[in-house]
Amino acid sequence: MEAKQFIEPVLEKRGFVIMTSLDVKGAFDAGWWPGILKGLKDLRCPRNLYNLSKGYFSNRTAVMNSNSIIIERRVTKAYLQGSCYRPSY
Repeated sequence: MEAKQFIEPVLEKRGFVIMTSLDVKGAFDAGWWPGILKGLKDLRCPRNLYNLSKGYFSNRTAVMNSNSIIIERRVTKAYLQGSCYRPSY
């Protein structure tokens, strides 16, 4: 809705809108999160995008289901892509 509210007035004035979207599902699962954040800082990533990335790495959990047993753990770094753990959203 926020994007729509931003875009509609521009289009009504026959302006142009350029939008970039990222599909990051699973993109950082095997990465070293502190290193990724440091890289973003070093590259002077805009603060809002840096904070978005930092938020993505915060308060993450992994859940393992096996028969009737469910184990949930806080993820503090990353887990291997393709492992039996998955992020909980």
